[in-house]
Amino acid sequence: MNKLSVRPTTFMIAAVNLTVLMIFSSCTMSNSSLSDVEKIKSVRQIFPSAIDITELQINQEARNSGLPGNAEVSEIKGVSGLLGYCVESKIVSRSGPFRIRVLVDPQVYVKQASVISYPWDRGRDVRKRAFTSQFEGKGPNDPIQVGKDIDSMTGATISSRVMAEGVRDTIKLIELVKEKQTFSRSLSGRAF
Repeated sequence: MNKLSVRPTTFMIAAVNLTVLMIFSSCTMSNSSLSDVEKIKSVRQIFPSAIDITELQINQEARNSGLPGNAEVSEIKGVSGLLGYCVESKIVSRSGPFRIRVLVDPQVYVKQASVISYPWDRGRDVRKRAFTSQFEGKGPNDPIQVGKDIDSMTGATISSRVMAEGVRDTIKLIELVKEKQTFSRSLSGRAF
């Protein structure tokens, strides 16, 4: 009986030590490391089998396309291969710039769209799940436009419109990235 009472105590001490270590290490991380941790947590909520997130280099043509030039595009991979893409970009509303994260599946349908940074008071309701959930399931053939298939948030009409444009541009960007990857892969696979 004495051995059984020691095990839970030992387990609790180990759990407390692990918690303290996690708190300490998160306090000493840089802002970019914390951002990466948040990104991984967000990705794993939608793609629980994700084992790798690799940032892709966006070529000059994609940057010159008028699509979000400041976008960070990452491939999300699991054991079975490509699970989807994660795109983080800065968009600008009347209140000022804010950052969004859009997760899409390999067929470029939105799995999740979220506001990851919105420092302004005006228009802040675009952060609400009631608004961002409207983007889920939207794809290349959807207008993704306020007044058509997206309802704006009261008091955040311009931010709602800008967010819809950001999600629509993200889908176009991923399609362009996929097209360029397919083209470069087909060229690299050719025998000369």
